[in-house]
Amino acid sequence: MKILIVNYRYFISGGPEKYMFNIIKKLEQEGHEVIPFSIKSNKNEHTEYEKYFAEPIGGKDATYYEDYKKTPKTIMQMLSRSIYSFKNKRLIKKIIKDTNPDVVYVLHFINKLSPSIIKGIKEMKKPVVLRLSDYFLLCPKFDFLKNGQVCEECLQNGYKSCIKNKCVKGSFFASVIRVVSMKIHKLIKIYNKVDVMITPSNYLKEKLESNGFEENKICHIPTFCNAKNTNMENIGEYGLYFGRITQEKGVEYIIRAYEKLDANHKLKIMGDDSTEEAKRLKEYVKEKNINNVEFLGFKKGEELEKIVENSRFVLVPSIWYENLPNTILEAFSYGKPVIATKIGSLTETIEDGKNGYLFEMGNIEQIVENILKLDDNNLVTKIGQNNIEEIKNTYSVEKHYNKLMEIFEKVKGEKK
Repeated sequence: MKILIVNYRYFISGGPEKYMFNIIKKLEQEGHEVIPFSIKSNKNEHTEYEKYFAEPIGGKDATYYEDYKKTPKTIMQMLSRSIYSFKNKRLIKKIIKDTNPDVVYVLHFINKLSPSIIKGIKEMKKPVVLRLSDYFLLCPKFDFLKNGQVCEECLQNGYKSCIKNKCVKGSFFASVIRVVSMKIHKLIKIYNKVDVMITPSNYLKEKLESNGFEENKICHIPTFCNAKNTNMENIGEYGLYFGRITQEKGVEYIIRAYEKLDANHKLKIMGDDSTEEAKRLKEYVKEKNINNVEFLGFKKGEELEKIVENSRFVLVPSIWYENLPNTILEAFSYGKPVIATKIGSLTETIEDGKNGYLFEMGNIEQIVENILKLDDNNLVTKIGQNNIEEIKNTYSVEKHYNKLMEIFEKVKGEKK
């Protein structure tokens, strides 16, 4: 089968990109041809298809909104990508015309490529499978957060709440644009054109169904991860957080927990430490003279793997609903227990005493209690073994691939 895969980054920036490269690898191993469509960037992996890629917003070195120089051209690009980009619709139609894929698998695209690509795909009479990594179809800000607290005002009172609260980037203008774009997309029924929506968590599936999306179009397929050849006798000496260091990830709460623990309990934080939240937290650690917390910065490849393998357990202190984060599955694959927030999709993934422990959001004392439970080497080993079995039985690449191919074959057959 020939598959066009769409994502607004063609380099690893977070979980969606890790998933993208892993599923591309698996598809190619199984003999399928995979064609990428993305945005031009100096960080991209090399591909012969880059000539088809869309122009970047703010230049090839700009990745995030904060990187954009707000020139008139950049602002116009942001507006068109948020609402409807005729240019990017033409680009995706061009790559479809030249490569003739059987199915188009769309990952992240919102605000960077534009939902117009869905219309372009359908105009070329190709099936669209959309995988959702967050809550952008329901929440203008994507994460159901306001001032660090869970907020569903827009579901209850309409999108005016987003504008009133300046939810998007703390900006009235950005919030208005996002709300206008969502209303236009709803008016033109752009997402009705999607053949199947895939949700990594059952929580997101239920959220979509309870807010008017067609149940028969939504399929829950968990993310996958391979069990590692890890040494189960390597119990590790430190707790580990790895991933984005941003407000919704709740890293502050585990730092405050370790502030209450003695020097024998160590926390390592691995991820880009140049973000505003990381800078704030590093300053807090310095001011409070917290000596058992260490920021490692961004790591990748074998260095990242070694740090995970040598940890004792992994912490996922998110304050948003999450959507089955890769961090949990990677921890499981190394036989590491997970201490996570009792919220959203995390509650369907973590079971107390079996694969880790849950704590009430922001409850420092509960975090400390759970860390101390894992002072028991036998318990760490037992949970670790459970987690490796869970990867093999529930989150294997084979299970994910087989379910994904069932969908691809189905939508391909329906378009004949």
